[in-house]
Amino acid sequence: MIVVLCGPGGVGKGTVAGEVVKRLPVLSLSRSWTTREARPGESVDAYTFVNREQFLAAARDGFFLEWEEFNGNLYGTPRASPRPGSVLLLEIDAKGARTVRRLSPTALIIGLEPPSLATLGERMAQRGDDTRHIERRLAIAADEMRVARDVADWIIVNNDLPETVDSVVERIEDWLATRTRGE
Repeated sequence: MIVVLCGPGGVGKGTVAGEVVKRLPVLSLSRSWTTREARPGESVDAYTFVNREQFLAAARDGFFLEWEEFNGNLYGTPRASPRPGSVLLLEIDAKGARTVRRLSPTALIIGLEPPSLATLGERMAQRGDDTRHIERRLAIAADEMRVARDVADWIIVNNDLPETVDSVVERIEDWLATRTRGE
């Protein structure tokens, strides 16, 4: 079983995913690979940081469930199996979520959106993104949100972290309950 959190960069996917995993130990968070450089202050385990050649070799070997090129960097979700009895949680972009939907139609996909594009820009600045990067990301954020709306089972506006986490946990618990009942 797969649960996906998707949305534009800076919307808080990583923060929300971390909090949700604390509340739902049945979830096993997948660690994506990327060819981008780590941001200043970013945790070394936020991604598996690799060079382009390593990434493309892994892609050729069928290592990824899904992968995309975004803003000149490659991002991919390993096919790794979660620990026994757990549900795999993916924190990915909307295009990756679309690929997961195609490969796993029963996956639960939750789209996260910012309260506004201005708020999204502020969040990116707070995490240390430079102005040029923020401008590029905001230019494509509306498209990312449109894709998420097309593919997601639920859209949740990340305006207040505790409320957002509560909403995501509730959606996952409801989904898990229906899965165990065989609906």
